[in-house]
Amino acid sequence: MSNTFATRLKQLRINLGYSQVGFSEILDIPTASYRKYEKDVREPTLSVVSKFFLHPATKDSALWLLTGEQQDVTHTPPAPVEPPLAYHSDMEQSLITSIANSLEFISHMKWFTPGTQAGYQDYGHIILRDLKPLLQQSSVAHNEKKRA
Repeated sequence: MSNTFATRLKQLRINLGYSQVGFSEILDIPTASYRKYEKDVREPTLSVVSKFFLHPATKDSALWLLTGEQQDVTHTPPAPVEPPLAYHSDMEQSLITSIANSLEFISHMKWFTPGTQAGYQDYGHIILRDLKPLLQQSSVAHNEKKRA
């Protein structure tokens, strides 16, 4: 078996139990770019490599990922990675409703038809615009809860 960055990257992802999409999302790497790294079509930039050293799920394996050399580390294994945000069910329902409304708007604009000029970036901006009030409201409630 080959011992390239690409094969080690795939092995690390599988060992951590992530899909390509899930792994690229927790590391904040575009999925298309991540797939190219794993297929050995593209080399990661320094900013991408730094994400492996900084993320709790991958930092203990980052040196091995880059060099293929095992580290002699005798400490406890990393804790499982928690999802970035945990929402209360009412907040989750508000988010789902807001996203559904945004997607309905995008669909109404007929942006989902082949040959249209709008792309995923446009969809993201619309959804973010609609979610900002909910996220700000959640942030205020979280800060008030911390003070209490």
